[in-house]
Amino acid sequence: MPTLATRHGYKQPLRSTLGVASFALLLGFLWFLAAAGQALACSCVEPDSPTEELAKFDAVFVGTVFSVQHSYDPEGTSVTPDDRTTIGFEVSTVWKGTVHETMYITTPPTGGSCGYTFVAGEEYIVYAYESHYGDDSYTASICSRTALLSAAQADLDALGEGQAPQAGTKGPAPEDTQSSLNAGWVFALVLAAAILIVGAGGFVAYARTGRG
Repeated sequence: MPTLATRHGYKQPLRSTLGVASFALLLGFLWFLAAAGQALACSCVEPDSPTEELAKFDAVFVGTVFSVQHSYDPEGTSVTPDDRTTIGFEVSTVWKGTVHETMYITTPPTGGSCGYTFVAGEEYIVYAYESHYGDDSYTASICSRTALLSAAQADLDALGEGQAPQAGTKGPAPEDTQSSLNAGWVFALVLAAAILIVGAGGFVAYARTGRG
């Protein structure tokens, strides 16, 4: 049987070594999937009054959702910290922030990461903070008074009339998140390919030693 000499002269069967390597790669791949699929725990405190929240957040406005785009598979189970949902709004009223008539904001992935589930066609009052995704916009989460406008009469009464956004203005368009894989899934694919290659090599070595 072919053998592989170690640094100390101990000889280990080649197929055993390949088997261990394959198993280690498989464990790494499974660990990656588990880590990617683990939802970050979202812990929120009770929102303050509308006027207090107005002071805390960077943008407050009312808008109707016209688009919802995900950087991940909403039917899947795995997301990464860089994943997000981009929401397009037609804005009608502004109380605070640089808010355009056509506006895009982001929200984290739902499922424990504090993302808010916006529905196309619905009108919302949105309390948002400066985005940490580096897209020159705002991010909204469930840890705020963001809500369907139909359920936000207390906010409207407290905030007053507000003002209309400047007509014809449009915020930065979102990236085409559907057209590219995020870095985490590229790593997963490379790792899966490595497992297949090592596994195939082990099978070939085993077949050859069996014939010998």
